[in-house]
Amino acid sequence: MNNFMNLFAVFVMFIQIQIALSQAIQAPPGSNLVQQLCKRNRYQALCISTLNLDPRSKTSNLQGLASISLDATTKKFNVTLTYLISVLKNVTRREEFETYGTCIEEYGAAVDRFLPAVVADLKVKKYSEAMSEMKDVVAKPGYCEDQFAGQSPLTARNKAAHDIADMTADIIKTL
Repeated sequence: MNNFMNLFAVFVMFIQIQIALSQAIQAPPGSNLVQQLCKRNRYQALCISTLNLDPRSKTSNLQGLASISLDATTKKFNVTLTYLISVLKNVTRREEFETYGTCIEEYGAAVDRFLPAVVADLKVKKYSEAMSEMKDVVAKPGYCEDQFAGQSPLTARNKAAHDIADMTADIIKTL
């Protein structure tokens, strides 16, 4: 009887292993959507890392992922704007003051006007309006960069802000 029980236990374990191996390994709900969405994005690595950093992405639908991306864009623009304001406090030359002032105006418009408009448009599912506003956001770092005539100390910051905004625009296009 003892041998029969051991043999039966081995048989049950063998069946469980077969069942486990035959089932597809499933990713968490949002993870697969993140991969699919980001695969079509021009900034694939940035898209994956940005969305996966936010725990909401695990259970989000496409609209939720767009909101997560928009939140990350808003954060990047706010951080850049705060940096620009801190630099402006130490500027003494008039031309630098004007240059940084223009950058502050551009980033400020994105933060105060365009990004909130995109958020509002997404909430009411006005995707074409959201896309139009997002194009303005994408352009702001370039306007700032142009102020320096090729000698910009902000190139890396402007590129990072541009790329995350453009990534978000790509996501909004899919809605």
